[in-house]
Amino acid sequence: MAINFVQGLVAVGDPSPTGPSATSNAKEACVKVIKLTSANYTVTTSTKTLVAVVPADATILSFRLWVKTQLAGGAVSAATLKLGSVSDGAEFMVANAAAFGAAGVATLLTPVVGIMQNYSLPLGADIQIWATGLATTGTPTSGEQYLIIEYVR
Repeated sequence: MAINFVQGLVAVGDPSPTGPSATSNAKEACVKVIKLTSANYTVTTSTKTLVAVVPADATILSFRLWVKTQLAGGAVSAATLKLGSVSDGAEFMVANAAAFGAAGVATLLTPVVGIMQNYSLPLGADIQIWATGLATTGTPTSGEQYLIIEYVR
């Protein structure tokens, strides 16, 4: 994890609030964009896919979903997306997010957990991002979405 937070009950959480230094929270913002399609969603048994890996020293800030083309075909009328660090995991999204949005709509995925972790050494393994897509009424045959992962390091 990349961000340092002062531990305990404090008024100022940045270890160096007076300016940039080796311990300040001035970090480089990074964005990873992953294309999801109808192939990432199936009915009854969800589709589990390793969609991204971010560096071990990254601190994830947010997840967003932008719908380019709405999921369609196969009588699909609802779909959900879950994000975790292992296959079928829910380490980032305990509740499934609605993924059956209209074309052109971007959504901040909430509620999200397990992000904004404090910097720790030694670093663990790189952070895997697994997407679990579930179409709840029929398996779609078309549709295109983009999962946007914002993080710092």
